[in-house]
Amino acid sequence: MPHGILYLSAYSGNNPDGPDSLNHPACAPLQESWATHGRAITKNKPLHHWLREKFFKDVHLKQYEQRPIYFPLSSENKTFVAFISIHRWADDTLQTLLADYLTKDKRTLEGELADLAAAKTQGDVKAQAQAEDRAATLQAILNELNKFITLVRQCAETGPPPAKPSDPTPEAPARYSMDLDDGVMINSAALWPLLEPQWKKKTQTWWSELCTAKGKKDYDWSHLAARYFPARVDEKCQKDPSLAVAHGCFWRYHPAKAYAWELRLQDEIAPDFTIDETDSDQHRQQFETDNPKKVEELKAKEDKRRERKYKKQADSQLALI
Repeated sequence: MPHGILYLSAYSGNNPDGPDSLNHPACAPLQESWATHGRAITKNKPLHHWLREKFFKDVHLKQYEQRPIYFPLSSENKTFVAFISIHRWADDTLQTLLADYLTKDKRTLEGELADLAAAKTQGDVKAQAQAEDRAATLQAILNELNKFITLVRQCAETGPPPAKPSDPTPEAPARYSMDLDDGVMINSAALWPLLEPQWKKKTQTWWSELCTAKGKKDYDWSHLAARYFPARVDEKCQKDPSLAVAHGCFWRYHPAKAYAWELRLQDEIAPDFTIDETDSDQHRQQFETDNPKKVEELKAKEDKRRERKYKKQADSQLALI
């Protein structure tokens, strides 16, 4: 599928010229399989309805043990659903969803409502009543779509709303950017209002935990936490070397430890191994210039460690002989 998006619209699903993805040639095998096996899954609902309403909860979420590879971004009543592959997610994926799918449905809806506004004053009473009913239905759908568009834009450009009134808000607006190293849980948390219709409470809870960062629910090791709470995470990095490693500021805040780690890893990995971070060469050179005695101490300590290591290895080999 284009952009890794399977877009499902209860409004434009039957329109071959609309943005709905089931009209795309790539979905032909899915349509064919459903024609053969669909009645074994559900007897009364078409594929389009089943995908929007049931597939994620009944199949995909269980299959991937709460760590899905397709995120079902959904409007409140699941009238509009976009399954997006996390492995094809790009920095502009949410903007693409807005421009190529949601906005197209919005324009078509608004156009039909404009036509119905004229129809409500023309023709016989029955035709006017039908136009009135259709307009009311479409207005409700448009309201749902507009709310969805607002939430997609908010998550894309500034960050999601608080999951709880008591939760701290992000320190600064930040564009959403998926980082698979953070894992499914963290990446889904910042999309919680778009996932809530299908994945109830889980993602909302995770976003609340990420915002509060308490005890075992402290996710400040993640890149996403650093994006929304940069000052909080940076302060922790200054105190915690392992957290500094995760965020690429080990050399900046803990140069002595970084120097010692490099020496050891040059023995364990390769003689020319370095811990590469932004400005790490500069930080290394500055540390060597400012702390010559400390550098000698660290090198001597590493030499002794290696001597003990090699002696132990030699003793083990002798024991085998």
